[in-house]
Amino acid sequence: MARRPAGVGLREVARAWRWGSRPPVPRSAESHRPPVVAKEFPTAWARTPAMRAARVAALQVGMRPLLDANLALSVAGLDAIEGLRTPAVFVSNHASHLDAPLLLCALPRGVRERTAVAAAADYFFDSWWRGLSTTFLFATVPIERRGGAPSTAPADLLADGWNLVIFPEGTRSSDGRLARFRFGAAHLAITCGVPVVPVAIRGSFAAMPRGRAWPVAGRPGVSVRFGRPMHPTTHPAAEDLRSFTSRVAVEVSRLLDEDTTTWWESLRAVPAPSPAPVGSRRTPREARWRRVWESTEPVGQGRVSSPWDVPRRGSGSVVSPDRQPL
Repeated sequence: MARRPAGVGLREVARAWRWGSRPPVPRSAESHRPPVVAKEFPTAWARTPAMRAARVAALQVGMRPLLDANLALSVAGLDAIEGLRTPAVFVSNHASHLDAPLLLCALPRGVRERTAVAAAADYFFDSWWRGLSTTFLFATVPIERRGGAPSTAPADLLADGWNLVIFPEGTRSSDGRLARFRFGAAHLAITCGVPVVPVAIRGSFAAMPRGRAWPVAGRPGVSVRFGRPMHPTTHPAAEDLRSFTSRVAVEVSRLLDEDTTTWWESLRAVPAPSPAPVGSRRTPREARWRRVWESTEPVGQGRVSSPWDVPRRGSGSVVSPDRQPL
């Protein structure tokens, strides 16, 4: 009879032992357990009067001079939100970590001090130091991108009179192009009864794309253009979530075109309404290097004309030679 190896009995006992909270039955045989809801990162402290005043000072004295020292920032369309008296959801394209500070610093002070930014919980709130810093500077609220129980913080903020900045693409663009919009911003606007303000940010991808922690040298041009507030249509038929999201995406893309050409040319390039949320209004099968090259075209005048500068409708990225100053 073969001798049993030493230690086998102890290993078998260890495997069968209920270590810690190990259940005595397999998980498949256990009764149903409700999913564990992750504890949300606390952000209410950043919206107290003292923190609001400190944040306004930090953005005005620290962040805005820092942006002006590294970027040539131009802002257009602020007249479109002069009469805004209710909370709103600011919806913008997203290509860089510069987008949130650019949008906040472009807003008038009275609007900026009551504006919060929705940020990805799995990225900005995965560590305490990053969560604290972004919450202080941008009054951020965490948004889950990987499913799970939805947070009620965005709706609570809108009900409390705060504006909310949302990047409906969900993540930064890898090539500068406008990607498909998700439904979260339109859902908040419809359920909370607030308007959506479309915003187009151009030049941030070239200034600080993915992989960079600081803008490129040379003060690259960046522009922020605001559109008029948009409301979901209710007459003669209510607008559903999908069609409203598509209409907002088309308007953001039109604002990008307006920034490269003119208001009239951008209106001529508006496509027919689509039942599905859209990203870029052009859908060519171009090489990635071409898309990245177009997204890094300089913003503003004072550059050498390129033979590639051929006006094309719906590009959202090519600078026309006769571009008007903002």
